[in-house]
Amino acid sequence: YVAHAGVGQAILVRPGQVTRYTSEEAARKPMGTSYTPHLRYYHFLLNEDDIIIMTTNPGDIWSETTLSGLSTLTSEKSVDRLVAASDQDLTGILARINVPGDSQTPLVEASISGQAPSDDTQAPIMAPPPTRRPRRPRPVKESRVGKTMADLNERIRPVITMVLKGTAELLNRISPGVTDPLHPDALSRRILIATAVAVPLVIVALTAIVYSGKGRREQFDDYYAQAAAIVATASQKPLDESSRNDWESAYEILEKAEAYGTSPDYEFLRGQVEQSLDSLDLIVRLDFQPIVTGGFGTNADITALAASTIDVYLLDSSEGVIHHAWGVPERGFEIDSTFNCLGGEQVFPEMGMPVDIVIQEEPGALGSEGVVAVDEDGTLLYCAPDLPPASAQLTAPNIGWGRIQAVDVFGDRLYLLDPSKNSVWIYEATGGLFSGNPELYFAEEVQDLSSAIDIALAQDELVILYADGSLSRCQRAREPDPGGGERIRVECAPESYFQDERLGRDPSPQIPGAVPIDMDYSAPPEPSLFFLDILSNSIFHYSMRLVYQAQYLPLDPFDGEITAITLGPPNDLFVAVGSQVYHAEPSR
Repeated sequence: YVAHAGVGQAILVRPGQVTRYTSEEAARKPMGTSYTPHLRYYHFLLNEDDIIIMTTNPGDIWSETTLSGLSTLTSEKSVDRLVAASDQDLTGILARINVPGDSQTPLVEASISGQAPSDDTQAPIMAPPPTRRPRRPRPVKESRVGKTMADLNERIRPVITMVLKGTAELLNRISPGVTDPLHPDALSRRILIATAVAVPLVIVALTAIVYSGKGRREQFDDYYAQAAAIVATASQKPLDESSRNDWESAYEILEKAEAYGTSPDYEFLRGQVEQSLDSLDLIVRLDFQPIVTGGFGTNADITALAASTIDVYLLDSSEGVIHHAWGVPERGFEIDSTFNCLGGEQVFPEMGMPVDIVIQEEPGALGSEGVVAVDEDGTLLYCAPDLPPASAQLTAPNIGWGRIQAVDVFGDRLYLLDPSKNSVWIYEATGGLFSGNPELYFAEEVQDLSSAIDIALAQDELVILYADGSLSRCQRAREPDPGGGERIRVECAPESYFQDERLGRDPSPQIPGAVPIDMDYSAPPEPSLFFLDILSNSIFHYSMRLVYQAQYLPLDPFDGEITAITLGPPNDLFVAVGSQVYHAEPSR
C-alpha cells in the first residue's frame, strides 16, 4: 500500500518491467496547506526480488534503461547507479523484497486502486555485467596495529583473569588478615597491594613478549609458506584465466600474513602476485605526478580540464577562476601568474559559472590558441595567454535554453548538449567567434537525450555518454534532396556494446562494473575513448571499436576522488584530484 501526499513518486522495478506511481493532483496540494492532507492511495502486489523506490523527487529523473538494469545489481550498487544517473539532490528509499522459505510466490501484474499510473512501459532486461575482481589499497599500518592489539587482547584476557585470581589466593595465603587492622610489625598494606598489582603485570608482560616474539612470527611464516606454494603452482600455468584462482588465493593469504608482519621476501612475493593480477585484468599502474608544487589553492575545487600540447587550463568552481599552467622543457609545468581570465581583473557580470571549458586552436577568437568557457545560458568567455579576454553571447535557439550540460569543439564548430531540451546544438565560427543562429544536430529523427551527461567529437562522429553508462554514436552528413536543395542525414549505430576480447567476457551495453561520469576523446594516430569511473576512482580506456584496452590506476592511491580528466597531445593524461592536477603518459 502506497499513499502519496505532496510531491513524490513510487517506482516498482521487476525484470522486464518498470512501473511508476505518481499523482499530479497530490503534487498540486503540498503538505502544510490544509488541516487535512490530500492522499492518493495505490495498492499492488510485491514479488520476490522486486525493487520499490520511493522518492520526493518529481518527474522522470531516471530513464527506463537505468531502472530496468537495477534488477541485476545489489542494493548498494543500485543506489550508486541511481545517484550517478541523476544530476539532482536525491532523497528516498530503495528496498529489495526478500521472501523467506521455499514457498512460490505467483507473478501477478501490479494492480492500482484509483488513478492509473502515469507511465507503465516495458523495458528490456539487461544482462548482468561480468564481475571484476576489486583491487583495494593495502591496509595502512595503523589498521594492522589496531587489529593486532584487539587479537592480543582477546588471547590474553583469560590468562589475565586466571593470573589475578591465583595471585589473590596466593596473597591471602602468604598474608592472612590483610583486610584486618595492621599489627605494628606487619607488612605495609601498600606493599601488599603493590605486590598484588605487580605480579600479574609481570606475568602478562612476559606472556605478551613470548606471543609477539614467537607466535606472531610463526603465524606469519605459515601464511607466507602457503602463499609461496600457491604462487609456485600458478607460475607453472599460463598467465590467463586458468591461473586466475591461484593468483587471487595467494593475494588473499598474503593479506592475512601482513597482519602479523612483513619481510623483504614477503614484499617481493606480493609484488609478483599483484603484477600478475594486473596483467590478467589489463590494469596499468601509472606514475601520476603533480604538475605544480603545492597545487592550485587549498580550497580549490577543479571541475573541468582542457589541455593542448604545452598548455593546461583548469576551472576552479569554488573560487570561480580559470587557471593556466604551461609546460617548461625539462622543468615540468609552471603556473601562469599573469593569466587573466574568469575571476581576474576583467569583470564580466553576464558570465555565470562555466559548465565546461574547451581548447580553441589557433587563430581562434583572439588570434592565438586559447580556451573557451561556456556557462548554462550560452555566455562565452574567450581567454588566451598574454591577451585580454573577450566575452560573447550565443544566439538562443527558438525553443530557448534548457540547461547546457557539456560542450565540445571540432574544427570551426561548437557543439552544445542541452538534455533538458533534448537537443545538441551546433554553432559555426566566424572570425574565430561562435555566432549566428544555431543548427540542430538531429534535424529529423531525434535521439532521447534526457539522461545524456557528456559528448565528445571523434572527428566527424558524435559520441554521447548517458547516465546509465551507455553510449550513442552518430554521424551527420548533408546530401542532395530529391525534391531540390539538400537534406541533413544523421545515422546512429543501433546500440553500442563495450567489448573485451579476453576469454569469457561478453559484450555489454555498459562498461562492466563501472559508472562513468566523464568522457574524453584521444585524437589520432591512435584514436580512442577514455572514461572516468566514480566507483573505482580510475580511468577506463577503450578503442574506437569499444574494445577494452586498459584500466589506469595510480601507483600510489590518490587522497581523494578524481573530479575531471582531459587528454593532451601527443600522449598526455591529466586528472584533477582535490586542489591538484596530476599528469602521466599511458603506454600505447
